[in-house]
Amino acid sequence: MPLQFGRGAFIKLGEESTYGNIAGAMNVDNRIISASFQKTQEKERKTHLSQSGGGGFQNGHFEAFLNCGGSIDLPLLYEGTGMLIKAAVGNATTSGGGPTYEHLYIPTADGTVPSLSIALQRGTGISNSKETFLGCKVASMSISGSAGEEITASFEIIAQDSQSRAAALTSSFGSGKQMFHFECGNLSYSGNNFPMKSFEFTLDNKLERRNVLGDKKTLEPVVSDVKDVTLSVTLEMEDNLLFDNFIAGTQSDAVFTLTNSDGDACEITIRNAYVVDYDDPINTFGPIERSMTFVGESDAVDEAIQIKITNQQASAVAN
Repeated sequence: MPLQFGRGAFIKLGEESTYGNIAGAMNVDNRIISASFQKTQEKERKTHLSQSGGGGFQNGHFEAFLNCGGSIDLPLLYEGTGMLIKAAVGNATTSGGGPTYEHLYIPTADGTVPSLSIALQRGTGISNSKETFLGCKVASMSISGSAGEEITASFEIIAQDSQSRAAALTSSFGSGKQMFHFECGNLSYSGNNFPMKSFEFTLDNKLERRNVLGDKKTLEPVVSDVKDVTLSVTLEMEDNLLFDNFIAGTQSDAVFTLTNSDGDACEITIRNAYVVDYDDPINTFGPIERSMTFVGESDAVDEAIQIKITNQQASAVAN
């Protein structure tokens, strides 16, 4: 019998016009690093006290919730991951007339996020290796990088349902311009610039599944709590500026930008950020490292997060 291999796995995306209805066009393809994306039928034991025989084992079970979703990890691109970023943040606008365009990803006025249809090509080997998930909403997004590594993104997704596994997809990737560690600029905060050793930016949309009588599937997830946006960084100890900011309760925009040789750029801004969890332990003969987390806040003018991507693509959500 043939084996299924992970090589060749990828996802194909489309934005839904109605939650849970398959997107009219699914033409954005993304390479993936890993995917733990699944349909799961929960099963619960019946609670009555009868048993089939005398051995004391359970007598029957029933189907509970039908859960779909999981996590997808992929390389972050200057062109190609805009649809997922929009699905995490909420809205996208484009300015510029070419050859350079600027795409701005900001939250919607009511905090909602769009839903996607995501077709997962589960590698190669066996037939019926494509599974299409419907009603996909991004519960959280993280973007991270370390010195010497590529920049990656991870998306936690709540889906409503998936179609039966079917014949394999063919891929059509875009330019595939990845972001790498050597393209990352300094962290700008409170009028100063700081070289970073590593960072992890996280947006938690606080989405929650909704289940009611009469259906095993979730209804459209909604925001259940205050959203969180954070930036955790590690830096070498060169001064006490960030420690002083931490103690003083300073609030300022935390900004860093990745830029490639073609002029493409990705600028991530955490508005009104303040420092929490500052730590600079002395545990080495060599350079001391400090780590901290910035937390963003909205104000009367701006929301707590903004991502700006500059590239040669006219659409904010295309390959």
